[in-house]
Amino acid sequence: MSFLYPLFLAGIAVIGVPILLHMIRRNTRKRVPFSSLMFLHTTVPRFRDRSRLENLLLLALRCIMLCLLAFAFSRPFLPRPAGEEEVAPGRRIAVLIDTSASMRRNGMWTQAVGQARSMLDAASPNDRMCFISFDREARTLLGFEEWETLDPARRASVLTQQISGLSPGWAPTDLGRALVAAAEAIEDDEINDGRQAVAARQVVVISDFQQGSSLEALQAYEWPENMELEVKVIGSPGPTNAAPQLVAGRDDPARPDDEETVAVRIINSIDATNEHFALNWSDGISAGRTDQPADVYVPAGHSSVVRVPVRTDGSPGGKLVLTGDDHDFDNALYVAPRFEQQVNILYVGADDANDPHAMLFYVRRALAATRTFSPNIIAHSAAGLADTDVTTANLIIIADPIEPGPLAAMRRHLESGRLVLLVMDSADAATTLASLAGVEAVRSEEADVDRYAMLGRIEFEHPLLAPFSEPRFGDFTRIHFWKHRRVNIADLPEAEILARFDSNDPAWFELHVGKGSLLVLTSGWHPADSQLALSSKFVPLLYSILEYGGAISGQKPQYFVGDYVPIPQSLTSSSADLQVRKPDGSLTNLDAGQQTFTKTDMPGIYAIESSAGRQLFAVNLPVRECQTAVMPIEDIERLGVSLRQSAKIPPEQISQAAHQGNIVELESKQKLWRWALAVLLAVSLIESWLAGWLTRAPSVARGEER
Repeated sequence: MSFLYPLFLAGIAVIGVPILLHMIRRNTRKRVPFSSLMFLHTTVPRFRDRSRLENLLLLALRCIMLCLLAFAFSRPFLPRPAGEEEVAPGRRIAVLIDTSASMRRNGMWTQAVGQARSMLDAASPNDRMCFISFDREARTLLGFEEWETLDPARRASVLTQQISGLSPGWAPTDLGRALVAAAEAIEDDEINDGRQAVAARQVVVISDFQQGSSLEALQAYEWPENMELEVKVIGSPGPTNAAPQLVAGRDDPARPDDEETVAVRIINSIDATNEHFALNWSDGISAGRTDQPADVYVPAGHSSVVRVPVRTDGSPGGKLVLTGDDHDFDNALYVAPRFEQQVNILYVGADDANDPHAMLFYVRRALAATRTFSPNIIAHSAAGLADTDVTTANLIIIADPIEPGPLAAMRRHLESGRLVLLVMDSADAATTLASLAGVEAVRSEEADVDRYAMLGRIEFEHPLLAPFSEPRFGDFTRIHFWKHRRVNIADLPEAEILARFDSNDPAWFELHVGKGSLLVLTSGWHPADSQLALSSKFVPLLYSILEYGGAISGQKPQYFVGDYVPIPQSLTSSSADLQVRKPDGSLTNLDAGQQTFTKTDMPGIYAIESSAGRQLFAVNLPVRECQTAVMPIEDIERLGVSLRQSAKIPPEQISQAAHQGNIVELESKQKLWRWALAVLLAVSLIESWLAGWLTRAPSVARGEER
């Protein structure tokens, strides 16, 4: 028999107390007064002769009680037989290996692989390990279940094979999501492997811990108790890291109009030792000639904007390269040529384009040509409208009632997935509305307006009005409507009302016709009907209508690795053989009707190719990934993560901890102390009864017997 706490056995020495008490001569139990002894002094009890101990059975019971109490506190257990195998407790360790773009710096990946292999070498036979690679997503290389099924001799070779096929990619670092994935993997393994006692739960991160790592996932996650995080920081061979970033929408009035430039911001790391850099196109060609690189001075921890002349040699896009820092993984900035979107807008009405009292006058001025947007506004009267005018239009604005013949072509245009904007300039437009909506009739009349009406309720959750959802953009109270048409919305049960007047009459509503949308405005924007065209909301409203209908794609000047890129409707609707050519030359086919491209997994110039044309877009490295200074580890600790210092545990300490865990588990299963307490209770009852019997009052006093 063995004991978990053998020092408590020293309590057996307390049995000397009852022996001592039994050796002391006590006063007689019943006092009998004698006149001859009343003047004598009482003597102190003295020790009796050892050979005259009384009540030996009672003394033995009391000694047994003390021995049983010390025996129970020492937590006895029976060791396992020699032939029985013990399942020694071990550690559950989830190892995270950073494969983000910042790990592409010189020598860092080699260090990371070495750290991963050293973790494998330091593992004891009783440990359970899991290896996970991460960048913006976490991917399991070797899970807990596979670790358990593998022969211990093959684990090193399997992990080496997994790591050999691994290398840093171009995705940004999401450290928070990786930590959550590792913690959940450990907890799931505990549930699936309840038979094994574990001495520790540990997450080990092998990373450069660059300052741009995202920790947002940890803010909404409660870190498990008794789970420690060990960090293994991969050191950088050089502190200086600068990166270029495209500045969009920045114009310099000091530059002549005939010289286009690209505005680039250079960001330098906070621990940089170099402050002078150079920026130029990769082949040295800008503005059709060979130029010297642009010298840039950027102090450590600051940024500076420099302008580089654009390429005019006809090449598709370009690559700007920064030189002068210690790391080149983020020194390239890809710039795609501006994508000029040709949009055909058909305006059906008899308005004069030069009449400021007509709606067409404001349409032409609101939709002016820009560098990336080229509108082609075709005005045509309702009479004699040709089908080709309808089919080639990206957006149709109807301002006058239309005859039944062209209406059939417009309805087919709607059903194919296009957008038609119907402006009810009069109550007679209800006939056109009924024909396009596919109903028999729609009742409409001029509304009685007292002075003016205002928009009372607007559905900003609708995609068309979402750009106005912020409070600073959503104030429509300054727009007055002098006239509007009251439409009986009960005749259009499927209509979705986007805005109402303060009288509760519908102001704007939408009808889905086939795959397309019919937008209806019950009041015009010319001065006779409202102040809409003179307000600051008119231009963004028209652009929002164009984007909602797919006439313009909302293409950004650049995207980042991992972004979703929308496919222009002009390409998806006119061609079924869409494919995207990636910077490495590989082709990715797009499914029919696919609206976005998701495989932006490397920086460079991408090309969307189809029979209808070719469109280029640039994908660059996220700016946060270029912030390579080491983050303060306290940032992780503040989110509730329990940290431990990185220290190598000697194997003998691990073996000793495992042996101690086995003893605790074995004793907790046997619980022999319960039997000791049960015997103690029985002995105490016998002792109490015997003591009471021996101390009962005698029937005849001793003095009377004599």
